[in-house]
Amino acid sequence: MITFKRVIISILIFFSLISFCYSKIQLKIIMKINNEIITSHDIEQEINYLRALNPRLNQINKDELFNPAKRSIIKELIKRKEIEKYKKLNLENSQIKNVLNNLIQNLNLQNENELERYLNNYNFSLEELKRKIEIENEWKNLIYSKYIKSVKINKKELMKKIERSSDEKFLLEYNLSEIVFTNAKNILLDQLIEDIQESIKRNGFENTANIYSISESSKVGGKIGWVKKNSLSDIITESLKNLNIDEYSSPLKINNNYFIFKINDIKKTEIEIDKKKELDKMIFFETSKQLDKFSNIFYNKIKLNSEISEF
Repeated sequence: MITFKRVIISILIFFSLISFCYSKIQLKIIMKINNEIITSHDIEQEINYLRALNPRLNQINKDELFNPAKRSIIKELIKRKEIEKYKKLNLENSQIKNVLNNLIQNLNLQNENELERYLNNYNFSLEELKRKIEIENEWKNLIYSKYIKSVKINKKELMKKIERSSDEKFLLEYNLSEIVFTNAKNILLDQLIEDIQESIKRNGFENTANIYSISESSKVGGKIGWVKKNSLSDIITESLKNLNIDEYSSPLKINNNYFIFKINDIKKTEIEIDKKKELDKMIFFETSKQLDKFSNIFYNKIKLNSEISEF
């Protein structure tokens, strides 16, 4: 009897060791960010997250999504560490609900329960999504508090734009997506542009935004949404004026980054301009644009001071 028990115990130990060894093979350490280990499982989960936000990414194999997922994790961890210097993350951010509602609408779902079931298909939980949303919202709050006094708005120039628009019969609005990239040190700019344009042809604009874009909009396929023509800079409106729906611009150099814009839709509405409301909207848009620039600068500064080791 004792011998039989020993045999059973030995068999259980044997299979436990095999299982452990197998998990060690499957679970690889990919990188270390400061003191946090990132494994292949973390990368897998991030790919699931990106695919949930942009279902078109299901057309792209996991190998191509490895680097965008890695970049996304690095950005999130660095932001989270900086936020935690000032406050505790506890899912009490009041903006989480609004972001969830927008996401539900963008995914053509009805409510939070449907969103939860949808995420389950990607092996991703609603709780995990809320934590990611909280980090992004708190990061925006941090950037706002640090840089709002540095934002410069030329109200006279904005009013001139409004006055010019008031002479027109129709107001033009674009539904836009973007790909934002920078001139990397280890690759020629012409080669990078060629790679991006080739990816757009092969994978589509939205998937290419996920793969290459450094903007926060990359997580939702580069979608910006509806923007009034008079809110855009002259260089952008000039690049869009001869484009049709589903066409995209040539790369535009704006400050230190390059932008490619795609027109998803165009609409014209009869103008009934409330100049005060229009000015408020343009100030908000310009403020957001400048804060995004400060956000990138601040993030890159923190990243330079972070310890990132890849294995």
